[in-house]
Amino acid sequence: MVKEIQEKEFREVVSNNKKVLVDCYADWCGPCKMLAPIVDAISEEMKGISFYKLNVDDCETIPREYGIMSIPTLLVFEDGNLKQTIVGLRSKSEIEDMLK
Repeated sequence: MVKEIQEKEFREVVSNNKKVLVDCYADWCGPCKMLAPIVDAISEEMKGISFYKLNVDDCETIPREYGIMSIPTLLVFEDGNLKQTIVGLRSKSEIEDMLK
């Protein structure tokens, strides 16, 4: 299951979980709407990874800090450190391969 987080929870979430995927999106973004069910499906199938989504329109510092210029952007963290940034709409198999 993908949980919605706010900017104030972001640091705690990425630092308190072994492996985390954060889907950075906006409500008005078409590709974000297409990616959401893919991320939802992956979250049900891949155990050991925590899945979250963050609305960039409600944030100021996170998009700037991580250089998010386009959405959707997936941020993959391991042990609190950013390991991978995935920009744009991707297939389910591409995302699964990147998370392995």
